[in-house]
Parts: sequence; C-alpha cells; structure tokens
Amino acid sequence: MQPTRARGGAVKLALRALTANLLLAAGAHAGVAADPSSDLADDTGLTRIDAAVLFYKEAGGRIRATEPVVAATLNGTGGGVLSVKLTETSLTGATPNGATAATRVQTFVAPASAPGSTTTVTSPSGRSRLVVIPGTGVVTRQYDAAAGVLPMDYGFHDRRTAFNVGYSAPFGEASRWSAGAAYSHELDYRSYDFNFGVSRDFNHRNTTVSAMANLEFDQSKPQFGDPEPLTPMSGTAKGGGDSKTVSSLLIGVTQVMSRRWITQLSYNIGKSEGYQTDPYRVVSVLDSTTGDPLTYLYEGRPRSRLRQSLYWGNKVSVGPTVTDVSVRGYHDDWGITSFTGEIAERVDITRWFYVEPSFRYYQQSAADFFVNYLKSGDPTPAFASSDSRLGKFDATTVGVKLGFKVLGNGELYCVYEDYKQNGKGPSANTDPAFALQNQFTGVDAKSAMVGYTFAFY
Repeated sequence: MQPTRARGGAVKLALRALTANLLLAAGAHAGVAADPSSDLADDTGLTRIDAAVLFYKEAGGRIRATEPVVAATLNGTGGGVLSVKLTETSLTGATPNGATAATRVQTFVAPASAPGSTTTVTSPSGRSRLVVIPGTGVVTRQYDAAAGVLPMDYGFHDRRTAFNVGYSAPFGEASRWSAGAAYSHELDYRSYDFNFGVSRDFNHRNTTVSAMANLEFDQSKPQFGDPEPLTPMSGTAKGGGDSKTVSSLLIGVTQVMSRRWITQLSYNIGKSEGYQTDPYRVVSVLDSTTGDPLTYLYEGRPRSRLRQSLYWGNKVSVGPTVTDVSVRGYHDDWGITSFTGEIAERVDITRWFYVEPSFRYYQQSAADFFVNYLKSGDPTPAFASSDSRLGKFDATTVGVKLGFKVLGNGELYCVYEDYKQNGKGPSANTDPAFALQNQFTGVDAKSAMVGYTFAFY
C-alpha cells in the first residue's frame, strides 16, 4: 500500500479562508460574530447551536476536502458569553510539487518513512511506488510526471482536528473583555493559539472601539523531518522538525451611521518568526541551454515575515435587502501586495426564505523570491519558491446562499461557491527550450456547504 503523506500545515493554509465564515457562531470578541442580517442576530440571552459541513473540490483531480463543524454559544445572565467550536477536516487528492513541466518523463523521490522505522515494499499503488536504494536498505517513495504535464504528487492525504474556546464578559458600564484559545492537530503539524481583547462603547453605544492581541505557536513535524532549504531533493530521511511563532494586533472601530447603515474599519499588523517553508515543495534547476531539468532543490523561504492589512466593511439595509460590501488591502515584507473586494446582497423573498448572491475579487503581486525555476550556472539565491500561492495572480469567487427559517428560532442554509484563479506571470519565453516552464495552470474549485443554526432558552 502507498504510505500516507501529509503537507506541513496544508489543511490550515488551504481552508483558512474557506472556513472563516463557515458558521454564524457568536461572541463579539471570542469568536466569529453573528451576522446582523440574520433573523437570529438579536438572540441575546439565548443558547445558540451551529452545525455545518463543507465540501470542497478542485478540478483536475486536485484537492478534495470535507469539513464538518459544530459550535455552541452560551449567553449568561450577567452578560458573559462562552463559545466553543469543534472542526474536523479531511483532505485527499493531488497537489503540485513545485517542479516545472518538461519535454520528457520526470521521476521524483521522497522518504517513505521516518529514520529508524521500517517500511514494507509492496506493489505500485496510487501512482507512486516504494523502492529500496541498492546497498543501503533505505526505502524511498517514487512517482512520475508525464512529459508536458505539471508534476503532481498524488496520494496526498491529511486530517485536521481543531478546537476553539472563547469567553467574553462586560466590565464597567460600556466595556467588555474577551479571551480565547485554540488548538489544531494535523498529521504533521501542531498549532496553539491564544488571544485577548477589549472593547468600549461610546456615543450612546453607537461607536465601539476594540483591540485584540493574538499569539500563535506552530510546530512543523513531517514524517521525514524538515529538509534543509535549497538542498537537492532526496529520499533519505533526516528526522526532526521546526517551529514558528506568530504575534499580531488588531485595532478596529465600528460606527452606527444611521438606522440602516453600520460601518467598520480595522487595522491588523502581525509578525511571523521561524520556519515558514513548505517541506514538500521543490524548485526545478534547468539546464541553461536546453531547458531540461537537471535536479530539484527543496524550496527556502525567509524565517521572518511582517504583515499589515487595512479592512473597511459596510452593512446597508434598504427595504427588503441588506447589502454587505467590503474592501481589504494587504502588504508584507516578502513583497506581496494584495487587494480584496467583496459584495453580497441578501434579499428576503418571504418571511421564511431569503437569497444572498455574492461576488469576491482578489489580486496580488508576487513575492520577491518567487521563481518559476532556477538555471544551472547561476548563483543559488538566498531564498526561492515556485509555490503559485506566492506568485502574481487574480481570482474571482461567485457564490449564492439560500436561507430557510424553520421552527421559529432555527435557520437552515445552503451555500455554493465557484472559485477561479488566473495566473499573471511572465509571457512565454521566446526560447522554445523554456516554453513549458512559464505555464500557470491556476485553480478551478467548487465548494458547497449545508448548515443549520438554532437558538433556545
């Protein structure tokens, strides 16, 4: 059988954006805020239960994900709010390994087990095979990429379990404090998160100023250890892992502009220190004359990253509709600058049924160290990655949500989204030998979600 392989933090990175708004769980500071356009937005004093399941699939046999989530919010009589959430994520499929396409078949090799362990050599399975290095007894996993095809590592599998808990309570007449913690566990990744926030109301509670600090500690533990950046791809396991810390500060203000308009402005700054390289991704080193691949180096990224973002969101109610429009600008010292614009329009069809179409546009520049490939004879750079998520691209997401009010305080909802990513890399090289190396396949993904939320005393 083919050994299971995880990707360091792949679940967390791939689904973070998808699951950010999965549940309408409560807790103004301890979790995801309730949607003010929902019929259940003014359920202070009620216990709230949310359950949903997300299905995600990328075209071309790439990543497929299933993610059920259950959350509960308990409102105390003294104004305290306790929120808990449990998430279970399963991913399978294929993922690009970072190498370029070539005019011939390419073979890639990776460790099949951790140092000191044994692996039984079996027949080929899942487009990969186990091979013993002659004279060493070391077992490696090998897989091929056909000529002219972007190399993909099939047999990708990972599972993530995450638990979040938060509590907020009032202090004084117009202030609240909150604290929260989260833990997530993957096959090769661990994450610990802690946050603390405060907020204060002004202007007859029409203005709220808030601040939240967050500290995260992550551990990368691939089966074969974290490889040394920019060293040749190898089937030899070294063992050991690495870690990183992330600290951030969020400052925001929410203002009631009128009976029908609420606006929010927030600024976020965060810094990551430590291991931020994808231990499974490689960069092709091509012959500078023929364009043929000579070897593959593990990618390498800087161990420090400073992020900043500015967000402006608005909710406007006009007649039977509620418009949600927001923009977000982002910049980091890796050289990535991005812009996000999103609009959603909730339309109440009847007292018990609504429709909410949405559209999201995203574009970003490439990281300073992003490369499609390296050339033989050129000096090895300090950092290099061919991860398309660090390249220049834009993307659109078109979605629709249907909501049904049931059993008084209950709501059943369904969401469908279509995501398309388009590369904005360099045009094809005039040298035919490098024509294949400038391709950008992009991502075409579809997701569907079904959820139910209800509140009770």
